[in-house]
Amino acid sequence: MGKIKSPSGARRRFLLLLATVAALPSCATVDSLQPGSGRKFLVQGKTYDEIWKAAVRSMSRNLTIVESDKARGLIRSEARAGIATWGEVVGVFISPNRPGAPVYTVEVESLKRSMVQITGQDWETAIVTSIQAELDM
Repeated sequence: MGKIKSPSGARRRFLLLLATVAALPSCATVDSLQPGSGRKFLVQGKTYDEIWKAAVRSMSRNLTIVESDKARGLIRSEARAGIATWGEVVGVFISPNRPGAPVYTVEVESLKRSMVQITGQDWETAIVTSIQAELDM
């Protein structure tokens, strides 16, 4: 029987580097959450404070809020990793981010932590539904 050669040290390091570089762009963090590609809905007849409180309550129910900036109209949170998931990151964006507007746009974006992640929850529908329920819509 012939011997199977293992990769040389330099080749092994190259393969490890290649695998690491390939995995980097596929990881989502809370900083990956940006307005523009989430699910949106309009809110009329409610104040900015009412919308903000509804969003905070909805996001804190099943998620861990990691950034909350009322002046910028953004809340970023994360869902913990589980047995079958690496977790998700979720953002809520309220615009305009000032009191007194006649109409507000609320946007919810949900991303899986890894682009190769098959399991996990898309939180957009759940959070939108929760905010709307909090606002009696």
